[in-house]
Amino acid sequence: MKRLIVATAILVFAVAGLYAQTEVPDTLGSATADSLAVKYDSYLDITENMGSSLVMSDSLEKAMRLQTEKNRGRRTMGYRVRIYFDNSQNARTVSQSVADTFAKYNPGIPVYRKYDNPYFKVTVGEFYTKSDAMRFIMQIRKKYPSAFLVREPFSTI
Repeated sequence: MKRLIVATAILVFAVAGLYAQTEVPDTLGSATADSLAVKYDSYLDITENMGSSLVMSDSLEKAMRLQTEKNRGRRTMGYRVRIYFDNSQNARTVSQSVADTFAKYNPGIPVYRKYDNPYFKVTVGEFYTKSDAMRFIMQIRKKYPSAFLVREPFSTI
């Protein structure tokens, strides 16, 4: 029985890994955005898509759900791209305008507007690797020439 539970768990995580590698459409023109963070719960996706063909014990299912809930608030370090950073007198309105414009032309990419005394900041995207973030900067460099990388924590689920 113990071997069956372990084998089932390995199968579930293997299938979760396959589902987690799905491509995310990139609104800026490249084929995929490799690690643009997608709020994705692979366990729920597997159980919904496989339906009755996935058989697991109640205790394993309970353990998987508890682990999913435990990880909901977890944060991981990643990269974002700062497209605006200023403390001038009109920085509040300019930062809102920059955030709105970016969101309008790039609907699938998260935009974060933040005030850290005395600066207004607009940061976009969620990338797990620095190379993905650098590719993204190269795509937006013409529109935002002063864009730069920042390393920040963000939620995983």
